[in-house]
Order: sequence, then C-alpha cells, then structure tokens
Amino acid sequence: MDKAKIETIASVLSGKSAAQMKELLVELCRTIPDTYRHVLQWGQTAENGLNAQLALEHWRRAEKIIDEFNAYGGGPEDEEDECCDEIEGLCRLIPELSWDTRQEIMDGMLAQYRYGNSGFEDLLTDTCFELCKEREEWLYLAERLLERGGSWERKLVMSIYRTIGDDSAFLGLREKELHYGSDYFELVRYYEEQGDLEKALSYARKGLSQGDGRVDHLAQYLFNHYERNGDTEALEEIMRICEQTKKERGYVSNRLFEHYRGRGDYENAKKHALKEFEHSANSGLDKKYARIKEHMSEPDWLAVRDGLLGELKKRDMTGYLNICIEEGNKREAYDTIFEKNSDFGGYLLWGIDRDHFADRLKRDFPEEMGEYFARLALRNVESGAGPNRRNYRQAVSYYRKVKEIYVKIQKDEPRWERLLSDLKERYGKRKAFLEEMGALD
Repeated sequence: MDKAKIETIASVLSGKSAAQMKELLVELCRTIPDTYRHVLQWGQTAENGLNAQLALEHWRRAEKIIDEFNAYGGGPEDEEDECCDEIEGLCRLIPELSWDTRQEIMDGMLAQYRYGNSGFEDLLTDTCFELCKEREEWLYLAERLLERGGSWERKLVMSIYRTIGDDSAFLGLREKELHYGSDYFELVRYYEEQGDLEKALSYARKGLSQGDGRVDHLAQYLFNHYERNGDTEALEEIMRICEQTKKERGYVSNRLFEHYRGRGDYENAKKHALKEFEHSANSGLDKKYARIKEHMSEPDWLAVRDGLLGELKKRDMTGYLNICIEEGNKREAYDTIFEKNSDFGGYLLWGIDRDHFADRLKRDFPEEMGEYFARLALRNVESGAGPNRRNYRQAVSYYRKVKEIYVKIQKDEPRWERLLSDLKERYGKRKAFLEEMGALD
C-alpha cells in the first residue's frame, strides 16, 4: 500500500476510541465479506479474543431487534432480515468460540426465546443447537429447555438425547409424551433402528388405536409389514381398529381390496371395495364407483348400483354428474345443472363448475349451451373492460365457445356472422372490446 493511502487511513482512524474502532471493525465485517477472513487470521495470530468480541457484538445487535419484536409481537421486514444477517455472522464465528462465550450467547437467546412473541423462536433454538459441541454442552441446553416445560421444548430435548446417544433419557421422556400418532411413530422408528421389531409393531398398534391426530403413517407401516408376511388376519385387525377409531378407514379398506383382488378373493375384495366407497372423503367418489363396477359381476353390480348412485349424488355432485355423462344419462346431468337451476355463472350450484359441464354437454344440447355461453359472454361485456381488459377477455373466451357451437356443431355459420355483426354495431365505441374480439374473426 502506498504512503498516500496509509496517511489517508491514519487520518480517518486518528482520535478514535477503542469502542469506536470496534464498532468500525464490526461494520466492516458486516458489509465486506472478505474482511471476516482477514480479521479471523489476525485474531488467531494475535490471540486477542477478537472472535468472541465480534460474536457478542453480532448477538447484541440481533438481541436488540428480537427484544423489540417480542415487545410488539413482530416488526418490520427489513429489521427481520437484519437480525437474520447478524445471526448468520455469529454462526460463522462459532467454530472459533470458547464454551464460555457460546454459553453467554445461548443464555441470552434462551431468555428471548422464553418470551415467545417475536417470531424468531425457531431461529433461536436452531442457533442454540449450533452452539453445542460437547456432550456436557448439549445436556446444559437440554436442562435449560426443560425449565420452560412445554411439549415443544420436550420434543427438542428428545432430539438432543438422540443426538448424544442417551437412549435411556430419550425413552424416559418420549414414553411420557405419547399423545399424537407422530409421537408413537417416533418410537416405532427408534425400535426399528434398534432391531426390536416386536416393540416397533407394538407401539404402531398402540398409536393406531390411541394416538390423536394423524395416524396414516402408522396404518401404512402396519399394513406393509403384515402384507409382506401374508398375515391376512392381522390386516383385518387393522381394519377393525380403524373402524373403532373412525380413522384411516378409506385407506385400509382400499389396501385390503387390492390385497384380496391380488389373491383372487372376489368376495372379500368386493366387501372392501364397498367399504372404501362408504368411508372415503366426499370427492373423487366417481373413480371408486367405476372401480367397483369394473370388479363386480353383473348381478352383484345391479344389486348395489342404485344405492351407490344415490350416495354419489348426496356426497359428490361433481362425481355424480361425471358418471351420468359417462354412462350416457346426459339428460339427467343437463336437468340437474341447468334445467332446474336457471341461474347462469360458473359455480352457482353446490360448487359445481357449470362452465366445464356446459362444455361437455354442448354436442347433446347445442342450442341450450350456445345460449348459456352467449349470456355469460354478454354479462362480461356489460361489466366493462375491468383490470387489464379481464372482462373483455373472458367474454371472448365464451364467444369462442358460441362460435364453435354455431359453426362446427350446428353448421350454421351465418348465425355466428350475424351475432358478430350485431356485437360490432352495438359496441362500436368500445375499441378495446373490438380489439379483443378480433381474435375470433
């Protein structure tokens, strides 16, 4: 570096206190990434504890923001980003910090974490995990987390026990905290890792029958195991448990249907296909209806068909209309959607996409569907252009369907030309609309 540059730097630094010098250095490290490397190299050779000072300064800045967020339940996005940058800078220094410094930072983070109102809670606990190296340090963090006594803190502590290999402490805490299906499944995975299959299966069965919340992973685990072993009696027991708890009945009955069908057991496959239809969610039932129809013999199918259609109409109207069209009962579909419900517009009937079904029925009811799309198009035109000509573009999409019906289906191109001429005359002053309609010329 030449003499002039050295003199310039010296004049800038002249008269600065130690605190101001530290502030300047921290700011340089924050804004110029390469500065970290040079400072760390200098800190290691000079043995002056600068790493600890820099880390504590990062935490001081982050702590100030987190404290304000705790007070107000959040804060500006730019301050949130600033806090994350400070924590990131701190984490880069962790390998160079003593336990005393890391413990001091950890205590500060846990104090802010206990307020639980900042939105930084995950960042704080994740960073505390990064601050730990030795077993005693992990145990210190576990003890501090348990002081709060919440279920989430206990879950974090259990992960610490797994990290340091303290199986006894993990099991002691885990077995006291068995509420949700995921709690039981954690023990299932643990015992599988230990090679104790019987205990894994035992906790899976307990979780399936006693666990709150989702238990799908437990049902899947049990079914996969017993199916691999060909234990049909155990598979049926899973179904009985699910029927008692009213959970995962659709999933297990579907698996049993496939199990029995694969073995050529028609009667049991039929039984579980009907159970799956009964217990499945009220959407996509038309696919289950079709699968039952495919599997059953004609006499058996005729015996259940009307009942299934009735359930389908009550529980899944979209599925019911799909089946009506697929089975050729298009008059029923038309009457249900349009004849008995004269209001026009996409989703006015039980959440049904009427535009979709109008498009599917246009060849069987061209006059009615042409009128339907024309009225929807006109409604959009009368509403004005809207943002970015949205209404006019929607009108054009409807008029495109009208043109298809008149020209391709009814073979009446003059009718379309008359409609187009009338629109141009009626809305001649709406240049934006006519420009959009140009796509249909």
